[in-house]
Amino acid sequence: MNEPVAITSKLGTDQRSALEQLLFFNANQHRQRRGIEHSIKTYGVPEIYEQDGNLRIRVGDIEGVQSLFAVSREGSPVGAAVFVRAAHERFVVLHLVVAPRDATGEETNTPVLLKLMHGIRNAARRTRGVDRIELVYKGHNPMRLHGSMRLEG
Repeated sequence: MNEPVAITSKLGTDQRSALEQLLFFNANQHRQRRGIEHSIKTYGVPEIYEQDGNLRIRVGDIEGVQSLFAVSREGSPVGAAVFVRAAHERFVVLHLVVAPRDATGEETNTPVLLKLMHGIRNAARRTRGVDRIELVYKGHNPMRLHGSMRLEG
Protein backbone atom coordinates (compact mmCIF):
# COMPACT_ATOMS: atom_id res chain seq x y z
CA MET A 1 0.00 0.00 0.00
CA ASN A 2 1.94 2.97 -1.27
CA GLU A 3 -0.95 5.37 -1.02
CA PRO A 4 -1.04 8.06 1.64
CA VAL A 5 -3.06 7.50 4.77
CA ALA A 6 -4.89 10.33 6.52
CA ILE A 7 -6.04 10.43 10.14
CA THR A 8 -9.53 11.74 10.82
CA SER A 9 -12.17 11.64 13.52
CA LYS A 10 -14.96 11.38 10.93
CA LEU A 11 -15.89 8.40 8.83
CA GLY A 12 -18.84 8.42 6.43
CA THR A 13 -21.73 6.05 6.93
CA ASP A 14 -21.02 4.50 3.54
CA GLN A 15 -17.95 2.91 5.17
CA ARG A 16 -19.89 0.88 7.75
CA SER A 17 -19.18 -2.49 6.13
CA ALA A 18 -15.45 -1.75 5.81
CA LEU A 19 -15.27 -0.56 9.43
CA GLU A 20 -17.13 -3.65 10.66
CA GLN A 21 -14.69 -5.86 8.75
CA LEU A 22 -11.71 -3.98 10.17
CA LEU A 23 -12.93 -3.86 13.76
CA PHE A 24 -14.78 -7.15 14.23
CA PHE A 25 -13.45 -9.56 11.58
CA ASN A 26 -9.80 -8.55 11.35
CA ALA A 27 -7.49 -11.40 10.38
CA ASN A 28 -4.90 -10.11 12.88
CA GLN A 29 -7.09 -10.11 15.98
CA HIS A 30 -5.70 -13.47 17.15
CA ARG A 31 -2.38 -11.67 17.77
CA GLN A 32 -3.96 -9.49 20.45
CA ARG A 33 -6.65 -11.85 21.68
CA ARG A 34 -5.83 -11.54 25.41
CA GLY A 35 -5.65 -7.76 25.19
CA ILE A 36 -8.94 -7.57 23.32
CA GLU A 37 -10.62 -9.86 25.84
CA HIS A 38 -9.21 -7.82 28.73
CA SER A 39 -10.46 -4.57 27.18
CA ILE A 40 -13.94 -5.97 26.60
CA LYS A 41 -14.12 -7.45 30.12
CA THR A 42 -12.91 -4.20 31.71
CA TYR A 43 -14.55 -1.53 29.56
CA GLY A 44 -17.27 -3.18 27.46
CA VAL A 45 -17.98 -4.25 23.91
CA PRO A 46 -17.28 -1.80 21.07
CA GLU A 47 -20.28 -0.87 18.93
CA ILE A 48 -20.45 1.09 15.69
CA TYR A 49 -23.24 3.66 15.49
CA GLU A 50 -24.23 6.68 13.42
CA GLN A 51 -24.19 10.24 14.70
CA ASP A 52 -24.52 13.44 12.68
CA GLY A 53 -24.01 11.59 9.39
CA ASN A 54 -20.79 9.87 10.49
CA LEU A 55 -19.82 6.58 12.02
CA ARG A 56 -18.65 6.51 15.61
CA ILE A 57 -17.62 3.80 18.02
CA ARG A 58 -18.88 3.53 21.58
CA VAL A 59 -17.64 1.10 24.20
CA GLY A 60 -20.03 -0.22 26.80
CA ASP A 61 -21.67 2.65 28.67
CA ILE A 62 -18.49 4.74 28.94
CA GLU A 63 -18.99 8.46 28.33
CA GLY A 64 -16.55 10.46 26.21
CA VAL A 65 -15.18 7.68 24.02
CA GLN A 66 -13.29 9.10 21.04
CA SER A 67 -12.20 7.50 17.78
CA LEU A 68 -9.59 8.22 15.17
CA PHE A 69 -9.66 6.55 11.79
CA ALA A 70 -6.80 5.98 9.37
CA VAL A 71 -8.27 6.23 5.88
CA SER A 72 -6.91 5.54 2.42
CA ARG A 73 -7.05 8.09 -0.39
CA GLU A 74 -10.41 6.55 -1.38
CA GLY A 75 -11.76 7.10 2.14
CA SER A 76 -11.76 3.44 3.21
CA PRO A 77 -10.71 2.76 6.79
CA VAL A 78 -7.35 0.99 7.14
CA GLY A 79 -7.03 1.54 10.87
CA ALA A 80 -8.93 2.75 13.92
CA ALA A 81 -8.12 3.79 17.47
CA VAL A 82 -10.73 3.99 20.22
CA PHE A 83 -9.74 5.83 23.39
CA VAL A 84 -11.13 7.64 26.40
CA ARG A 85 -9.87 10.00 29.05
CA ALA A 86 -9.53 8.03 32.28
CA ALA A 87 -8.95 9.87 35.52
CA HIS A 88 -7.63 13.35 34.88
CA GLU A 89 -4.13 12.62 33.69
CA ARG A 90 -4.37 9.83 31.11
CA PHE A 91 -5.92 8.59 27.91
CA VAL A 92 -6.65 4.87 27.74
CA VAL A 93 -6.55 3.28 24.28
CA LEU A 94 -9.36 0.73 24.47
CA HIS A 95 -9.01 -0.70 20.97
CA LEU A 96 -6.39 -0.26 18.26
CA VAL A 97 -6.75 -2.00 14.92
CA VAL A 98 -5.05 -1.87 11.53
CA ALA A 99 -5.81 -3.64 8.28
CA PRO A 100 -3.85 -6.84 7.66
CA ARG A 101 -1.22 -7.00 4.94
CA ASP A 102 -2.66 -6.92 1.46
CA ALA A 103 -2.30 -9.68 -1.10
CA THR A 104 1.04 -8.27 -2.27
CA GLY A 105 2.44 -8.77 1.22
CA GLU A 106 3.28 -5.10 1.66
CA GLU A 107 3.63 -4.04 5.28
CA THR A 108 0.91 -1.50 6.04
CA ASN A 109 0.47 -2.15 9.73
CA THR A 110 3.42 -0.23 11.16
CA PRO A 111 2.99 3.12 9.34
CA VAL A 112 -0.76 3.13 10.02
CA LEU A 113 -0.26 2.19 13.66
CA LEU A 114 2.32 4.94 14.10
CA LYS A 115 0.04 7.53 12.49
CA LEU A 116 -2.83 6.53 14.79
CA MET A 117 -0.63 6.71 17.88
CA HIS A 118 0.70 10.09 16.75
CA GLY A 119 -2.92 11.28 16.41
CA ILE A 120 -3.74 10.11 19.94
CA ARG A 121 -0.59 11.76 21.27
CA ASN A 122 -1.55 15.04 19.59
CA ALA A 123 -5.03 14.85 21.13
CA ALA A 124 -3.48 14.16 24.54
CA ARG A 125 -1.13 17.13 24.24
CA ARG A 126 -4.07 19.40 23.41
CA THR A 127 -6.00 18.16 26.46
CA ARG A 128 -5.12 19.98 29.67
CA GLY A 129 -3.81 17.70 32.39
CA VAL A 130 -3.26 14.58 30.27
CA ASP A 131 0.33 13.37 30.53
CA ARG A 132 0.03 9.61 29.87
CA ILE A 133 -1.37 7.25 27.28
CA GLU A 134 -2.13 3.71 28.39
CA LEU A 135 -2.50 0.86 25.91
CA VAL A 136 -4.89 -1.77 27.23
CA TYR A 137 -3.57 -4.38 24.77
CA LYS A 138 0.06 -4.10 25.87
CA GLY A 139 -0.26 -5.58 29.36
CA HIS A 140 2.07 -4.04 31.91
CA ASN A 141 5.10 -3.04 29.83
CA PRO A 142 5.49 0.76 29.93
CA MET A 143 6.76 2.58 26.85
CA ARG A 144 7.86 6.18 26.61
CA LEU A 145 6.74 8.86 24.18
CA HIS A 146 8.73 11.96 23.28
CA GLY A 147 8.69 14.87 25.69
CA SER A 148 6.78 14.69 28.92
CA MET A 149 4.19 12.30 27.51
CA ARG A 150 4.38 8.70 28.75
CA LEU A 151 2.89 5.67 27.05
CA GLU A 152 1.97 2.85 29.40
CA GLY A 153 0.49 -0.54 28.91
